[in-house]
Amino acid sequence: MEYRPFPDERGDEFAAFMRYAFSPETGPYDPEEADDHDTIADRRGLFDGDEPVAVCAHHYFSLRIRGDDREVAGLSAVASPPERRRRGNVGRMLRESLAEYRERGVSVSTLWPFEYPFYAGFGWATASRYRRLTAPPAELGFVDDLVATAGDEAGAFRRLDEDDYAAVKPVLASMADRYDLTMDWTEEWWRERTLQGWKTDPFVYGWERDGDLRAVCAYSFHDEPDVDDPALRVTDVAVADDEAWFQLLRFFRNHDSQVDEVRVRAPPDSPLLDLVDDPRAIDCELRTGPMVRLVDVAAALGVLSPDPAVEGAFSLSVNDPLADWNDRTYRVAAADGTVTVGPVDDETADAECGSDTDAERGIADAAVDIGALSQLYVGYRSVDEVIRGGGLSVDEAAGGDGVADDLRALFPPRTTHLREGF
Repeated sequence: MEYRPFPDERGDEFAAFMRYAFSPETGPYDPEEADDHDTIADRRGLFDGDEPVAVCAHHYFSLRIRGDDREVAGLSAVASPPERRRRGNVGRMLRESLAEYRERGVSVSTLWPFEYPFYAGFGWATASRYRRLTAPPAELGFVDDLVATAGDEAGAFRRLDEDDYAAVKPVLASMADRYDLTMDWTEEWWRERTLQGWKTDPFVYGWERDGDLRAVCAYSFHDEPDVDDPALRVTDVAVADDEAWFQLLRFFRNHDSQVDEVRVRAPPDSPLLDLVDDPRAIDCELRTGPMVRLVDVAAALGVLSPDPAVEGAFSLSVNDPLADWNDRTYRVAAADGTVTVGPVDDETADAECGSDTDAERGIADAAVDIGALSQLYVGYRSVDEVIRGGGLSVDEAAGGDGVADDLRALFPPRTTHLREGF
């Protein structure tokens, strides 16, 4: 088996994999019916000779992680033909993908799972949540009492296009200040991913005031064959502040002559339920979003910039079922706004971190699963939540409370919200 780039000239073959894996109800892939959308992903395959037994795609983008924008690898399009499944091919391809990310210097990977337990078995873990809000348009009328609806203060809505990339950037910056895992769109992403869709291009609109864009949304009109009520399906929302959010709700409400229902994939803390006249008329679901995974533990921890007041040192045993370069014990020390990380083995183990008897006992101060550590890293869960869930254990003999405090100081929770699909 060999992991290598999927040849561009075999793009129809890759597309056939995608059709069978993600929309088999449409029948076999027909290149004559293919759309002309280009992919901005790097396509890869695991080959048995010249035959692909599994495929995937890699996207590289920048996400806000603990105050800094860092390059992240987005894994997508993972598929294998039915005749080649349950032979370990996908697992091998995932391992090779992580090795490629590591060689590139990327320390974090993320993906949208078809099934959470499947990817959890390979070390990925949930990274963010979002709200799915469903409401009749009339229920959004409360916004008229919260924001201006006429005059200069009401601003204006307009459809956005390729030339609006520069105007969009400040909105993204405001989102990043509020939510970690916000993506810093490139111009290519804006053109190829935001303004274009997989099957149908969305409508992309913005709200602006005094010439400054304050909100961006993408939506389509969803009309399911077995459902009588048409719906406005809002797949993305980016806002500079709550006022911009309410203005978008006003914009969605104004489609009441076309749809009976508005469905919004919204930030996890978006204000709505406590403001409407009838909260029971609004369906509000809290849903889990994408998953995240550390590619290289030492490199990822080593670039953290905690508050200079954070000081602590401990040994940390990491269990990684897929990447053997992570599956070891580390010495971790934080001081003066930096983090130093080094491996611990039988020859170099000493008392630099944690208890003076660490080396004698052969026990790390704390032990963590790679998925749980990944959640701590991006701030999705707190140290106490991860301990409660069994993903992290602290050795009481090494001063468990002190080690837990060091971990809490190094990994304070953050509000995360990764919106983009890939």
